[in-house]
Amino acid sequence: METVYIIVLALALDLLLGEYPAPLHPVVWLGKFISFLNRFSPSHSPKIQFIYGAFLSILTVSISFAAVFFILGYLKDFNTLLYIIAGGLMLKPAFCLRKQWTIALKIKKLLGNNSNSVPPKELETLIGTVPHTQEGLSRKDIVSASIRSISENASDFFVAPLFYFIFLGVPGAFAYRAINTLDSMIGYHGQYEYLGKFAARLDDTANFIPARLTALLFVIGAFILRQNPKRALHSAVADHARTTSPNAGWPMAAMAGAIGISLEKANCYTIGKPLHPLSDTDLSVAVRLYKASMFIWAGICIAIAWI
Repeated sequence: METVYIIVLALALDLLLGEYPAPLHPVVWLGKFISFLNRFSPSHSPKIQFIYGAFLSILTVSISFAAVFFILGYLKDFNTLLYIIAGGLMLKPAFCLRKQWTIALKIKKLLGNNSNSVPPKELETLIGTVPHTQEGLSRKDIVSASIRSISENASDFFVAPLFYFIFLGVPGAFAYRAINTLDSMIGYHGQYEYLGKFAARLDDTANFIPARLTALLFVIGAFILRQNPKRALHSAVADHARTTSPNAGWPMAAMAGAIGISLEKANCYTIGKPLHPLSDTDLSVAVRLYKASMFIWAGICIAIAWI
């Protein structure tokens, strides 16, 4: 029963309070720790870069898992109530549910307030992208980026953390968040190309099942909302491989199929067959599908914890 109380408390904290302030957020602490270790990254040898990157990744994930494991282990033996409270407080920063739909709806509101022209500078931070032309972001670019973000983040920021929570408890959820943070910080081609290869592959492996599970949840959500689950499933299977990521395409393609839209990232890929032109309204539809699917997942996790 303690596990049920922990996940319910964490979900309540997310829905009622949202994200912790940056100075109190463990993921921010993780980022600072990774940045500190990154200062010592070698630059002269790809092989040494890779080895150091693997060491950095394993150390970060191990410390994240061990710290939570021993703290909660001590509290469980000391006092059950303190264990549950601490477990809920630690599980919450490992996932992010409400913030995703809040951002999408804020973008829709900004678009609605600028029906004749779009202020790209105001929206670039929210959608995490930059204009690919000198003219800036079009409304279509903004809507597409927002829907891509909410569908991919459904896996990275909610389905995956709770997936590992089910099997490995709060330490597992927090270890996953460390993996995902490593990938976002060093898992790409940057100053030291080989430094982040291990982190990127580790993230790909950790997200293999959750990404596909998220696509399935979108199919189930589409069925409940009386959208088109058959088209969502077909789109996920047919179009998931169009992205360079082995995982990101699954939830994005399922979302696109359920809504009947095409999601395009300029000069990279196009996912889904459009049944209508992409519009601001599709953001609201995406948010409804996101909410339905993620609450289904939350219910499944609580049921498994109960059992």
